[in-house]
Amino acid sequence: MTAQVNVLIESENRALGLVYSDYYKELRSYAAQRIGLSASESEDVVQMAFTRFAAKYEVAKIDNIRAFLYRAVHNASVDLIRRNQVREGYKQSIQLVEDQDEDKIGPERSAISQQFLGIITSALWSMPSKRRKLLLMNRIEGLSYAEIARRESLSETVVRKHVAKALLGCQGALRKSGGEL
Repeated sequence: MTAQVNVLIESENRALGLVYSDYYKELRSYAAQRIGLSASESEDVVQMAFTRFAAKYEVAKIDNIRAFLYRAVHNASVDLIRRNQVREGYKQSIQLVEDQDEDKIGPERSAISQQFLGIITSALWSMPSKRRKLLLMNRIEGLSYAEIARRESLSETVVRKHVAKALLGCQGALRKSGGEL
């Protein structure tokens, strides 16, 4: 019985070797040209497909071995692309965390921010209350000019002009203090 099993295994290995040599280049070319993988990735994908095939199937039991292998290479390519996307997403999330660590506010940056905030606050309180209110509704609350106009019973043009003047006032205050920041 053991001799029979060995003969079957040997013949299956020979059949698999022939299939591999017949289709390897064709499948590698398919993975590179149609799927867009690099040369090394296409080699890896074809080898992965053959490894999976050898572990689960017998050559003699597959009706259309070529179509079967194309599907196996396609599936292995999709797996590789997904793995690469997961790796890239992980790398980007790590980079984002590192970038956020670099952006942490230090004492100097905190002091500059406090000065900046003080200048803007002074500029806001020195402008007419209606202008300040319209600017805050637009920039802080995120309301559109049309929405502000409707709420305040003003024309959209008047709202635009007030917001523009308020922004110019803030910019002017920042320019004046340019030496202090």
